Amino acid sequence: MVVLDTTKIKDINLSLSERPAIPTPEQDTEHIDIRGRHGSLTKKYGFKDIPYSLTFDFLEDTPFKQAFRKAKIVFFKAKKLSFEDDPDIFYMIKSVEIEDALNDVLEYGQFTVNFTLAPFAFEVTKLITITSQTTLTNAGYESEPYIKAYAAGTGKIYIGNQVVTVKDINGFIEIDSTMMNAYRKENGLITNLNNHMIGDFPVLVEGKNIIKFDGNITKLEIDPRWRWI
Repeated sequence: MVVLDTTKIKDINLSLSERPAIPTPEQDTEHIDIRGRHGSLTKKYGFKDIPYSLTFDFLEDTPFKQAFRKAKIVFFKAKKLSFEDDPDIFYMIKSVEIEDALNDVLEYGQFTVNFTLAPFAFEVTKLITITSQTTLTNAGYESEPYIKAYAAGTGKIYIGNQVVTVKDINGFIEIDSTMMNAYRKENGLITNLNNHMIGDFPVLVEGKNIIKFDGNITKLEIDPRWRWI
C-alpha cells in the first residue's frame, strides 16, 4: 500500500490497481567510439531521476468527483513516497502529474499519477551523536550526510581520507552535503556559514567510514542519509 508522507492511500479511500513495480534509476552513461580502439570508451556519470507511474482505483460511498478533488491535494503536497511493506525506505518526490480520471460510474473512478522521483531509495535514519572516534558502515550506495558540528572556535572533521575544517564557530555549524551548504538555523533564522568551512562537502563511502574530530569541536551529530539504487 502506498504512503504519501504520512498519509496512507486507504485513508483517502484509494487502492492500487495492481501491485507496483520496484523503481530503479538509470545511470547517465556515455559511449564514445574511437577509431582503432576495440569497443567504445565508456564514461559513467550520475543517476537520472526516476519516472514512476501508479494507477489508483477509487471505490467510495460518496460521488467520485468530490473525493478525487480532495485526493489530488494530498498528491500535490506530498514530498515522500513509500510503501507499507517496506516502511524503512522512501523516495523523494520531485514532481507529480495526475492524468484525467475515468469516471464511467458515479461512485467509481480510476486515475494514473506520474511521479518524478529523485534517483535513490532513502532509508529512514536518525541523528547519530559522536563524541569520540566512531566507525559508520555504509551498506548501500555512497551517501551525502547532514552534519551538525558543535564548536567554540576552530577544528577539523575527519571522515576517512576526507578533511573538513570549520573555523571561528561560536555554537554550531550545520553542513548539508546534499544541498552543498554550510549554515546555522536558530530560532527560525538561517545564517550562511559557507565562509566558515574549508574543504569539500563530505560523503559516506560504501563500507567503513572512520569519523573523528579535533581542535575546538566538542561533538558531532550526523544524519547519514543512507541510500540505495
